[in-house]
Amino acid sequence: MNDQSIALTSSSLEDEPLHRTSELPIWFDNFANLAQAYEGKLNESDPVIEPNDLRLHLLTTLLGTPPSEAYYLVQGLAWCREVEGDVCEFGVAQGETSALIANEIAGTDKTLHLFDSFQGLPAPSEKDHLLHDIFDLGNMEAYRGKMRCREGMVLERLRKISFPEHRYVIHKGFFDRILERGENLPARVSFAYVDFDLYEPIKQVLEFLHPITPPGAIIIVDDYGFFSSGPKTAVDEFIQDKNDREKVYEYMIPDTRYGHFIVLTKKG
Repeated sequence: MNDQSIALTSSSLEDEPLHRTSELPIWFDNFANLAQAYEGKLNESDPVIEPNDLRLHLLTTLLGTPPSEAYYLVQGLAWCREVEGDVCEFGVAQGETSALIANEIAGTDKTLHLFDSFQGLPAPSEKDHLLHDIFDLGNMEAYRGKMRCREGMVLERLRKISFPEHRYVIHKGFFDRILERGENLPARVSFAYVDFDLYEPIKQVLEFLHPITPPGAIIIVDDYGFFSSGPKTAVDEFIQDKNDREKVYEYMIPDTRYGHFIVLTKKG
């Protein structure tokens, strides 16, 4: 992507006062025109993003994910359309990003796997140091149990876009327990969006994904260098380990004006 951003919204993901894109002083028609122009610019170098009217609506309802970051998801999903494997989101919150992802893969045969504890954040580890006190709680431990959302909100958003029930699986619980159960886990993954906020679950997810992602697969990890130090530490350790002998992952860290995240691509 080139160095142009559409808009920035709140980075918070909890049921507390948040700013929706639609609350900004801009009419939807103007936003749609801007988004379409941005898609056209992206397609100049790599014409993979197809027009989609529902996408524009979903971009205006995002919470915590600015459209500038969301377009990395849109473009990444387009790149992975022909890559073998299903699509995963780790940390779905209220399901706005889940709906955006589901809409992008509606025309494929890929299954959407959604992972969330629906109990809020787990306990932070020693590698989670508070970088940005987004809810003014004072310390990292105070965030335990925060950002809790209801599963029903996710189901309702998928229903509203008519995404078929047989096309998605919701994995409920903390990720280590999900791994222990081992039920209905994807065998291959072409695209993953990781938004687990803390070191341990992100490290676990990356290790889980490594053997089941084929060449060309994309992993986007949110909150890289934001909120907690954990996400960046987990990703940096993972890259250092996997790229130790040969370069297995290429990675890109966009300008923070797009958001705080990193994009990993599995090499062939």
